[in-house]
Amino acid sequence: MARRSFSSRRDPGPQRVLDTATATIFAFLVLIGQLWYLQVLEGGRFLDASDKNRIRVRPIAAPRGILFDRHGMPLVDNRPTFTLSLIPRELPRDDESRDAVLGRVASLLRIPFQELTEAVAKVPPDSLLPVRVRRGLSLADVAKVEEWKLELPGVITEVEPQRVYPNSRFAAHLLGYVREASDEQLKQGRYRRGEMVGQSGLERLLDEHLRGQDGGERIEVDAMGRPVRRVQQTEPHAGAQVITTVDRGIQEAAERAMEGQAGAVVVMDPRNGDVLAMVSTPAFEIDRFTGTIDREAWLRVVQDPNFPLLNRTIQTQYAPGSVFKVVVAAAGLQEGSITPLDRTHCSGEFQLGGTIFKDWKEGGHGTVDLRGAIQHSCNIFFYEAGLKIGGAAIVKYASAFGFAQPTAIDLPGEKFGLLPKPQAARGRQGKAGFPVGETINMSIGQGTVLVTPMQVARFMAAVANGGVLWRPRLVQRVERPERGVVWSDQGQVNGHVELSPVVWAFLRQSLWAVVNDNGTGAAARIPGIDIAGKTGTAQMIAKSKAEKGQDHAWFAAFAPAKAPEVVVVVIAERGGKGGQVAAPIARKIFNAIFLEKIAAVGFAG
Repeated sequence: MARRSFSSRRDPGPQRVLDTATATIFAFLVLIGQLWYLQVLEGGRFLDASDKNRIRVRPIAAPRGILFDRHGMPLVDNRPTFTLSLIPRELPRDDESRDAVLGRVASLLRIPFQELTEAVAKVPPDSLLPVRVRRGLSLADVAKVEEWKLELPGVITEVEPQRVYPNSRFAAHLLGYVREASDEQLKQGRYRRGEMVGQSGLERLLDEHLRGQDGGERIEVDAMGRPVRRVQQTEPHAGAQVITTVDRGIQEAAERAMEGQAGAVVVMDPRNGDVLAMVSTPAFEIDRFTGTIDREAWLRVVQDPNFPLLNRTIQTQYAPGSVFKVVVAAAGLQEGSITPLDRTHCSGEFQLGGTIFKDWKEGGHGTVDLRGAIQHSCNIFFYEAGLKIGGAAIVKYASAFGFAQPTAIDLPGEKFGLLPKPQAARGRQGKAGFPVGETINMSIGQGTVLVTPMQVARFMAAVANGGVLWRPRLVQRVERPERGVVWSDQGQVNGHVELSPVVWAFLRQSLWAVVNDNGTGAAARIPGIDIAGKTGTAQMIAKSKAEKGQDHAWFAAFAPAKAPEVVVVVIAERGGKGGQVAAPIARKIFNAIFLEKIAAVGFAG
């Protein structure tokens, strides 16, 4: 019995071997599966992570396109400049070490620590794309960064193109400025962080053309983040070239003429509506806005009582003063309400009921006809003329000349101006129409009449060219070297003022007399150049005793009188009388425009 029991027991060795083999095979299968997962399914991700550990991707900013004047002179250009950037992935991971690096940068370059931390916080911490912190570094700044390079992981300096201008305020409101895309612009999905974008003026209007196509390069770096070799590079493509209508020489002359004055200048070609110069003073420093501007500096600009950011040529509305008398004269002559032979005795006062309206000249002008009233800007004559013509007719012709309407210039924020509207009839016996007092004030460009300098320039251009209202043109064409002209503007007529030829001729002769026959615009006279124009002194509402009597000075003119080539409009805020302040400014501008002709006349004499 014992021997049978012993012989019936099974040997455990083969089963143990089988179990061990099964476990080993299963482990190998798991290992192979894991390797397959890592190599096949996750291989691309791990390869990319490996590359990121040694490959730095650096975008190469494309130079913005150049803005040229009508003669091919650059209005704005590009120059290489140093930029400080941070690479989030290469910064220390722990907060304490990262803050130490940023703190050292802040100390070396005198950059607010908060500015650095905010820049890094805007992007994911594993981003390899540079975050631009400060543009326009000096060579000394770059030297400091390089000197401390080993202790500044993730901190680099790059060379990028930056806008450069003839001077810091040159054509500021016309050209506009560029800055990094704001958070609001980034939400549109059209820009990447750090990209320079046009924010105002032509830079904003033409941003799509001026922005080039960025390039980039992949650089292999060592453990310290130092470049070893360039793996791949894509060249950037510069933006398009823009040919504007501006004449750089005239723009510079107009800016010099307006030094120390708040106001605006518009120079226009009456033959096609080309804007040759557009000046708004005071102006802001364009290069300050292109670079990094701190909050305090920004607030100083925004809160400046002289409003340097305001483009006065299209965004400020003024009473036109006596410049508007040309509209009144045109309405009266065309409607037959007045004639050139009409005369009135100006004693310096005009009484209507219990109200006395005064002339600008103490004691008046004596007896004057219509030509003399325009020549010497007699208010009394136009008070009487306005009542004969009527408010409705004056508004009708003012509208025909483009007032209270947009000029459709290709810049944002244009104001439309204002013209009085007739009052509704009151009671059974009441009549609709313009109150008498409103009509009298409107007759000399006061009251509720408001215009912009650009509107006045288009109006005076219409007087010069016989009634054609051109849309002000700023850009002639956009060109790309590889494609030629990609966009052009042939000009556009927005309207036409219908006056008889004799009315046009009379208006131009009267405006010639304003300058050349001892009129109110005599200070604009230039021997050898026939200038025709009209002065204006627009009363302003004084907000304090210091502002009392500080009227706006206007002068709107064209030359040569018989074959007009250029219109010049000047307004000097709180300047005083148009003939004493605005006319001399215009004379300087005309001098610069016709310098060669004036020199020839002097030589011949």
